[in-house]
Amino acid sequence: MKRREVRSAFTLIELLVVIAIIAVLIALLLPAVQAAREAARRAQCINNLKQIGIGLHNYASSFSEALPNNGYSGVGYPNDHSPLARLLPYMEQANLFNVINFNIQMGHPGTTDLPRELHTAAKMSVASFLCPSDPNTSLHNYTLPSGATIPFASCNYAMNHGSGLDGVFHPGNGVASDGLCWVNGLVQFASITDGTSNTLVFTESLVGPGTAPALSTSTPDLQTYRASTSAGDQNTANAADAGGYAAISSLVTGWNGTRHNNWLRGSVPDGPILNGRFVPNSGVPDLVFKSAKITAARSRHSGGVNACLVDGSVRFVTNSVAKAVWHASWTRSGGEIETISK
Repeated sequence: MKRREVRSAFTLIELLVVIAIIAVLIALLLPAVQAAREAARRAQCINNLKQIGIGLHNYASSFSEALPNNGYSGVGYPNDHSPLARLLPYMEQANLFNVINFNIQMGHPGTTDLPRELHTAAKMSVASFLCPSDPNTSLHNYTLPSGATIPFASCNYAMNHGSGLDGVFHPGNGVASDGLCWVNGLVQFASITDGTSNTLVFTESLVGPGTAPALSTSTPDLQTYRASTSAGDQNTANAADAGGYAAISSLVTGWNGTRHNNWLRGSVPDGPILNGRFVPNSGVPDLVFKSAKITAARSRHSGGVNACLVDGSVRFVTNSVAKAVWHASWTRSGGEIETISK
């Protein structure tokens, strides 16, 4: 009779070794996969800002080299429609642009409901306005002064209101800042004497979740939430610079989760206009006092934020950028010699 050959199976130790090797390989592979995905998301974010930069130049070519400032009636927009809303037809979004009635008076956001004619546009998400690295949803329910609730679409990109060193933190009161965008302002390329390759025009920030924890709970993620404060002036900003969040924590009256929840309106606290008073991804939260904001550019990219300069180029600015260089990039005619490196 033919003898049957007997093969031995894996021992328990051999099986555990194989499992351990597979676990190590997975542990090594996952960060590489995540890094590749983030690199793709960061590239898409850069592309979004490049599209905005191209749209900005096409807009300026149509309006005597004027930038899309908020509420400037000289180019046919007497209301608080944001710079992003003005750029729509120059970013292949003419259909959405045509839905917006730019002649409608919006009124004060604290006392007047958004006119019904603008509800359709307000809830439309625009992919080019959203950074794929930000996990927060692009649509949030917004409660109007009357108590009615409507959805608002968000954005991650905001226009340069100024450095914040001039103490101008409210883009809607008509006071000129050292930046590029405020209500009833008019900035043309010729006004940017610091140079279009040295001056930031759009950069990133994170979308708020729409809701916020109670003040009595533990301190939330300071990147995600803004702090409502009892003061919002240069002294507050200086104290935060010197001592971080601990130095101004006693001024915090609540947490705010509405940052960039509204791409349609510009000068409201949740609209896409930003100042660069704090460095990128600052450990101090953005501060909100009534309609004034003291802010930082923020992102979920590792180590910094993307920024579009007036010449249309996009650069990655690290969190460790020198304050003098960062602030200089927000002024149009400060005469500074510091520039963001390429």
